[in-house]
Amino acid sequence: MGFARYQSPPGLLASPVPTGNSLMRDTSAEQVFEQRLVLGILVAAVSYQALLCLINTQVFSVSRAMVGLAEAIILAACLPLLVRRLLPGVIVILALMGALLCLLTLLSGELEIKAFRDLLIPLAFFWLGCNIGRPELADRALTYAFTVVLTMGLFEFFLLDLYTQFFNIFGYYVNIGNLQVITEYVRDSKLQMNGIRPEGIGRTLLPGLLGSHRVSSVFLEPVSLGNFAAITAAWGLSRDKDDWREGIFFVCAAVVLMVLSDSRFALMSVSLMVAMRMVLSGKGLYLAILAPFGAIAIVMVAGAMIDERIGDTFLGRLAISGWALAEFDVATLLGAAPGENFADMGYAYVLSTFSLPLCLLLWFSLWLLKIPDARGQRFRAFVSVYIALILCVSGTSLFAFKTAALLWFLVGCTLRNPAPESPSAQPLIKRVNQFHEAYSQAPQTQATRRKDVY
Repeated sequence: MGFARYQSPPGLLASPVPTGNSLMRDTSAEQVFEQRLVLGILVAAVSYQALLCLINTQVFSVSRAMVGLAEAIILAACLPLLVRRLLPGVIVILALMGALLCLLTLLSGELEIKAFRDLLIPLAFFWLGCNIGRPELADRALTYAFTVVLTMGLFEFFLLDLYTQFFNIFGYYVNIGNLQVITEYVRDSKLQMNGIRPEGIGRTLLPGLLGSHRVSSVFLEPVSLGNFAAITAAWGLSRDKDDWREGIFFVCAAVVLMVLSDSRFALMSVSLMVAMRMVLSGKGLYLAILAPFGAIAIVMVAGAMIDERIGDTFLGRLAISGWALAEFDVATLLGAAPGENFADMGYAYVLSTFSLPLCLLLWFSLWLLKIPDARGQRFRAFVSVYIALILCVSGTSLFAFKTAALLWFLVGCTLRNPAPESPSAQPLIKRVNQFHEAYSQAPQTQATRRKDVY
């Protein structure tokens, strides 16, 4: 009997097979690192402004360039997860966006760095969420962020004097160029200009109990805390009936933050989301695609009906937005006119900065996403309403890094299409099954039993 020569299955000798314990340790370590990286990125995106404010108050003055550097560092931390899978759709939109913004720069004669930054943040974190594709990890990230936000918010509310000793918010915004010193009152408060409700307006939610102070927490301004509350409520209301406990937790968390920040925008948007959750389902959710068009119509009607400013109220902001849109010409709609300062006029800002064609491309791209389940479709509808409403009353807060990063990460996770793992990150049993398949498919002449060899 001749001796048969043994050859291993293909790929077996190409890479040594580690022992079970070491492989499980490697897999667990990589998964833990990925989770911690995602959680760290999102918590940093929410709270980086507070850290910069602390440095500005206690160490040295912070400039606008340092704020940009901090945002760049957070984006760079996303790269290990972004390169795992390149999304052709996102890359195409980035290329079109860059080409169009360059063309608009040539036509208007102004370099719009902020415009590119405002669109890069949503696309980058949407890409990150797509590659993660795990709503359960998004739950953890949102819970961690809420814990940090609530802790800092309660610290600010109950120990305001001590809080402002560490976080001089007004001084921080003056240093980075977002505010000018106007009155002694604002400087003495050390809060943002909208951190205190004026006596003529007063607090909307629980005024007798909470007073005129509006909590801002790590966001440093109550407007962003209200936006964060609306996003949290949208995530909770999108849950299925079987997950009602988790949904109630996020909705209650949103209500607490909404009351602390006294956010009228959050009150309005969350109320509308609750009504949508009770009424709309299935194909009815696609009605939300009309939200910005309906909002623009309301803004235009408000501008036509109101002839003079009526103060910093919701109706007053609708009116000034309508006045601005009524003066748009073709060049402004195409983004080719010189840029203007459209403060608190969101639709005027996005149309004049990004142009109407690019806005339509981005909006319908959101609605062309293939979201596999009802939960994700509900969240997309709520996000659409959030976008439509916030552009009615705010100029650029939709693109604020501290809330936009979390929002678009959650949207990406609803696709439930995670990027493929590297081989070393696969579970042990999967690796063993792949090895067994390769061994069983090898030709019989390449492997014999030990008794045949003898």
